[in-house]
Amino acid sequence: MRTISRISAAFQVLDSYSKGPVLGASVLVDGRRVRYVAKGDGTYVFTDLPPVPHVYEISAHGYCTMRITLPAAPLHFPEVVLLQHAPGGAFLGKIAYFRLRFSEGERPMGDACIRAVLRTNVGSLRLVAPAGAGERTLSLAGGYALGMLYQKCCPQSAPEETVLLTGYDKAAGQYELQDPLTADLPQGTLLRPVWDLITDRDGVAILPAIGLFLQREEVEFTFSWKGKEQQLMTAPPSPSLSAAVTF
Repeated sequence: MRTISRISAAFQVLDSYSKGPVLGASVLVDGRRVRYVAKGDGTYVFTDLPPVPHVYEISAHGYCTMRITLPAAPLHFPEVVLLQHAPGGAFLGKIAYFRLRFSEGERPMGDACIRAVLRTNVGSLRLVAPAGAGERTLSLAGGYALGMLYQKCCPQSAPEETVLLTGYDKAAGQYELQDPLTADLPQGTLLRPVWDLITDRDGVAILPAIGLFLQREEVEFTFSWKGKEQQLMTAPPSPSLSAAVTF
């Protein structure tokens, strides 16, 4: 009996700052090179993999390598992947950014995944209309902001939930979400930007600065790692700023 292959996965690989497509990326599946179709919008499609879970390793010049494990039936098609700028990367001369060095005591936290949440109101998005659980659109103050597309955010009233803004309906004036809300959000709720930072072997990670929070003299972040939290109050980068965070 002939077995018909099925699409196992597709990724839309985007720059974490500009949200533009990353072209020319290299993708390994379970440590091996396999055939895939690359499109001009940064989408990479796999059509000949067996329907089992796989580990995907996505790399591109100037970015940190991302490793993602997806089940046999991924929830999203394509899966959005935001590539983080690598310390010393070729693109850092063109953007404002924080250069963060993380350590546990005196030991650099190499190859760690650290959640960063912006705590200041400037740079966060505010709901101008309530949204109920199950809805896939949000009305946000300020209208359309390209830099917020594909940005992960956590609601102030439900910090355990993460939403991803994947589109904007100009006629309705609403942002579209990747997944439906799991909790009711009242009018006035702040959506705080979230980043999943991957450190290099020296514990360094790059956090690009969204233009909105450059208007403030001080910026506050919360960093989470393995149940621990640290806060950082700092000036905005101009064009870059280095800071140390110790867990």
